[in-house]
Amino acid sequence: MNSIKDIWRTLKCLPFAVLVHDSKTRNYKANNQALKLFKLEQGDELCANHFGHIKLISPLSKKPLLLQNLFDVYLIPNVLNSVVLEINETAFLLNIKFAYINETVSMITFEIEKHKIDEQYNFDVVISNISADLIDIQNDNVDGHINYALKAIGTVCHADRSYLFKFNDENSQMSNTHEWVNKGIVPFKDSLQDVPKSELPYFFKLMNDTYLFKVNDVSDLPASAGGEKKEFELQKIKSVLCIGLSYEKELVGFIGCDCVAEKREWTNLDLIRIKLVGEILTNAFKNINYKQKLELAQQQLITANQKLSELVNTDGLTTIANRRCFDKTFEDEIQRCVRYQQPISLIICDIDFFKKYNDSYGHLKGDEALKYVAETLQNLCKRPGDLAARYGGEEFAIILPCTDSENANCFSTLIQNDIARLNIEHNQSDVSKQLTLSIGFYSVIPNTKTIAKDIISKADAALYHAKESGRNKISEYSHK
Repeated sequence: MNSIKDIWRTLKCLPFAVLVHDSKTRNYKANNQALKLFKLEQGDELCANHFGHIKLISPLSKKPLLLQNLFDVYLIPNVLNSVVLEINETAFLLNIKFAYINETVSMITFEIEKHKIDEQYNFDVVISNISADLIDIQNDNVDGHINYALKAIGTVCHADRSYLFKFNDENSQMSNTHEWVNKGIVPFKDSLQDVPKSELPYFFKLMNDTYLFKVNDVSDLPASAGGEKKEFELQKIKSVLCIGLSYEKELVGFIGCDCVAEKREWTNLDLIRIKLVGEILTNAFKNINYKQKLELAQQQLITANQKLSELVNTDGLTTIANRRCFDKTFEDEIQRCVRYQQPISLIICDIDFFKKYNDSYGHLKGDEALKYVAETLQNLCKRPGDLAARYGGEEFAIILPCTDSENANCFSTLIQNDIARLNIEHNQSDVSKQLTLSIGFYSVIPNTKTIAKDIISKADAALYHAKESGRNKISEYSHK
């Protein structure tokens, strides 16, 4: 037998649903039982498009599957032995068995375990899923996992509702944070917010003392439970089971189930199951709380480190980069320009006759002038790699990566123009009635032997030449 046609004569007679797949032609064949199960029209050859109206879900991961996945997954035996089929708003749990026919042809048989998937939760599988979902829960998906856990516990306990309540920080009110309801059951989550605990004293007395509230028939509640009985009748609750949740030995909420359609004699197994889910949720909340505290501590540490870095690398007076930051940045930018064989320019500038300025106008005015100059230089450094730094005293340095001599000279001219626009009076200057700068710069395409000290020395020599030639000048380092 080398194809679907060769084997179909035998397989189509099997008394259960059979799908045969040929990986070479990518076609399927379905016997009458399979056609009925998947609501398909009679036909000899089927392709993936014929199955577009069905939805397949893994009962373990709850992730959707393609029909092709059922055949692919069995490249590893026993990975999956059941699948949820959703079709026409009805869900079935299907037991599936896989077999190879030959290298290209394989088959899967399908048997319906029960007609209502919600009645078929295997609690061991359910609790495993809940644990796996909540063990490493993240803040952004917590609601979905809690809702799944409530649906699961409500289903296995044959309840009509299941819910989670939390108490406020003052432990005086409770709110319904999550709720699952069965089909046809009225939800009450929205109306159960900020409920004063004082309205349900009997409930909370038992909950505080025993962490358990178990009532098979609410009509049997004592007269002291009048408030509780009234609330249960309003919600048409006939039976209710709640388990307290504690955090650091304090009752912080509860998980519960109730029955509306008919009364239920809660079993020890129900109690064990809801208690187990409650403990898993409590541990999940502990993990979330721990993660939130850890994230807060990490953010505080990051913020503190950022502030420390700013303090370490920022000049206290002018708030631009300081000498320490300049030295580190300059070394890095030299190496980067070496790698890409790009030019780098260094400008060093000095406020002309600044001592006279301080002597005449006072140190407070001198500090103010330094701040204005620093801000001006900072505003001119528009590219990510540009850096303006206070080099020392009234000296400033500007690092200009990927900048040649011509552009460094243009940048220096911009500095002088913008400083002139500040119009800072300096009547004690020998070159102007306004505050001015002398500027020296040096440009080079660095190589592996280039060191920062040499570039700084040459830019400093250019600054010296600008001062010696009359100040308020721009001078480029010359090798001559």
